Amino acid sequence: RFPRERLQEDIDAILATGVEVKMNQNIGTEEMKEIHKFYDATYVAIGAHTDKKLGLEGEDSKNVISAVDMLREIGDGKYPDYTGKRVVVVGGGNVAMDCARTAIRANAETVSIVYRRRQEDMTALPAEVEGAVAEGIELVTLKAPLRVEADAEGNACALWVQPQMISKIRGGRPAPKTAQKAEVLIPCDLIVVAIGQGIETRYFEEHGVTVKRGTIEALDTSEIKDHKGIFAGGDCVTGPATVIRAIAAGKVAAANIDEYLGFHHQITSDVEIPYAGYEDKEPCGRVEVALRDAADRKKDFEPIEYGFSCEEACQESGRCLRCDHFGFGSFRGGREEKW
Repeated sequence: RFPRERLQEDIDAILATGVEVKMNQNIGTEEMKEIHKFYDATYVAIGAHTDKKLGLEGEDSKNVISAVDMLREIGDGKYPDYTGKRVVVVGGGNVAMDCARTAIRANAETVSIVYRRRQEDMTALPAEVEGAVAEGIELVTLKAPLRVEADAEGNACALWVQPQMISKIRGGRPAPKTAQKAEVLIPCDLIVVAIGQGIETRYFEEHGVTVKRGTIEALDTSEIKDHKGIFAGGDCVTGPATVIRAIAAGKVAAANIDEYLGFHHQITSDVEIPYAGYEDKEPCGRVEVALRDAADRKKDFEPIEYGFSCEEACQESGRCLRCDHFGFGSFRGGREEKW
């Protein structure tokens, strides 16, 4: 959903510093060896760009697609047309919400999100769930996917699910268990699998990089243990997370690579930063950004937020917690805790 124009501006600003980009390069075990020989330091930031499978019977049927592929196509400007289609999205995270809200904008007849836990257990941001419901998307909760049914042409035509019931608390939240109820058939024309993203670690693992539970294992300094000069960060280390965390990881790695190469560059500023005090701060509620009406916004791919008015922006900026002061630690040679 991030405007490509804004992203390109950021990329252009980075390239303007003299960064060299080599496009369309295969990275395998041998390539990693060559890179390690030629360069003094290597930072691995490959993200999490592969999809995860449900492992269900019939999952290879036509019209069963991954959220990763769907959203990548849209990111490249190839918008789908789901006119008249019944779309089922499997998952309960922000990516599932992205897919469902995209499908409704692609003129789908109906869109349903199938999730094996309760609505309150969804990992998606509450605002995303509320936004999806407001746009007419159905939440089918406490239903675990069982198998995909295909027609004579091999096209997915239904998803069979098993009703669940909430049970004992595990990992900090109630876990679902199979309920003694009959299987349920959900007719559909398209199934989107949005149960998480994977990381292409194979060649790095073959190179000797430690991989644990599907992610690259890095030290607090971002360096790979027993591999001097190789650093890693972002989603390939933390697992799928936010852009903010990935940017923070990159800044931490840059500072530590600078130290590793024998430098100790200091980030300085000739701007006098005021003292970070709270004496003049009064408790004030957060101003929420106004949204376009759901009936209108679901018809297009334009931004759904109006932004702040001048009055709202001034009040909200008065709540600033001085990240310029208290968030400065990640620039200074490393970090005390994992990001």
